[in-house]
Amino acid sequence: MTEPRRAALYVDFDNVFAGLAAIDEWAAWNFATHPARWLNWLAEAAPGGPRRLLVRRCYLNPAGWSEPDPGGDLATWLGRPRLYYSRFRPDFVRAGFSVVDCPRLARLKNAADIVMALDILDALAHPTRFEEMVILSGDSDFTPLLHRLREHDRRILVIAPDSATAALRAAADRTIPLTDFATACLPPAEAEADTAPDAGSGPGSGPAPMQEPAATAGDAVADPVEPSAQRDAILDALRRLVAASATPLHLPALGKRIHHELGGWVRRSRFGGAGTLARLIEGTEDLVLEAGPGGGWLYDPRRHAPPSFSQPDLPPDPEPEPGAPPELRAALGEGLDLPPLGAEALEFLLRHLARLLPLPGPPGAEARAALLAEAEAAGFDLPARAVDQLVQWLVRARVDWQPAAAPEDSAARLARALYAELTRQAAAAGTRLPPATLAALRGWVGLAPARPAEEP
Repeated sequence: MTEPRRAALYVDFDNVFAGLAAIDEWAAWNFATHPARWLNWLAEAAPGGPRRLLVRRCYLNPAGWSEPDPGGDLATWLGRPRLYYSRFRPDFVRAGFSVVDCPRLARLKNAADIVMALDILDALAHPTRFEEMVILSGDSDFTPLLHRLREHDRRILVIAPDSATAALRAAADRTIPLTDFATACLPPAEAEADTAPDAGSGPGSGPAPMQEPAATAGDAVADPVEPSAQRDAILDALRRLVAASATPLHLPALGKRIHHELGGWVRRSRFGGAGTLARLIEGTEDLVLEAGPGGGWLYDPRRHAPPSFSQPDLPPDPEPEPGAPPELRAALGEGLDLPPLGAEALEFLLRHLARLLPLPGPPGAEARAALLAEAEAAGFDLPARAVDQLVQWLVRARVDWQPAAAPEDSAARLARALYAELTRQAAAAGTRLPPATLAALRGWVGLAPARPAEEP
């Protein structure tokens, strides 16, 4: 039996997440929410193993974010255009990582790479002689660092995209392509058709573990592998769908049908290297893409009339997402992840939360899932994470869940705590909320208007 190699692991989170998202958004999601899965793979099954990962460090910009594909399943489930990296921090902590926050120091640059390089160099003098350095990053700036590690007789394993420079790959003892790592991040084939996620924990910890949708768990059509053949297969499927339709097809729904008909390789290949479905369609003579809400409509000019925004059968423009007053969002910034709840939905959830009191602590996953189900049964169309976000804000406000008062009194107490925490966060951000914004905030959380101050 081979003795496990003593190894130290360093993860450039922003770099790896962005690289995986370009290959498969669900691989990026599973990388961030299930680090234990690929840690086991690195320790036991990855080339060069087995190894003991004695040091596990993750370098993350808490204000960093990614934009999922607007027409993809991940963006649809999240219910918002941005995915902030701060929500994944607890997942890495629970997996035994030391998470090093690396906020942005300039407009487009954080210090993750230099902090990571300094920590790796410090590890050379550690009392434990690490035999192998495992680096998850495709940043070519690490090339001189790898040369220094080789001078100290340390083995180097780098996980980087295929586009990584030849110099970086040559400086490592072994390089694992990011596409292979993406496969290790995804759940086993038998688990890919798992059920939808439970309520999970608060917004700071990220959504509950979620598997790739069943529609993409197994490829309905074999992956042609070659990008040109992949593009031809996708275009053939598009032509079949358009030919079978009497009207133009809305692009987001069309993208989902393509994934369902052909399989997960469509997403993994990023539409045969085209990047997006719209780019793939560009230049085809028998298919025309008409711009419009949600990405537009695809039609055959020989059979269909050009789509018009006045057509009654086309979906209307999406309504703006309800939530906190815009002035408050501007004051606090996007990173605080305010609950996307309208005033009526917020009042409903606070009232039903109050009915659960007294509790030994914040409502657990089962209680939050039940609250969401009650809200949906009452006719509120809420994002899956809305209740989690609200509970997390009440936790920040240090709400006492023990008192058993009348539900109306408890609901008002929760509303006051939420109002106080939001104004505290605004003050911490250096923003003085004007009276109009405070009045809008009180109305949103369900508090009566403040009484005007008496004249002096």
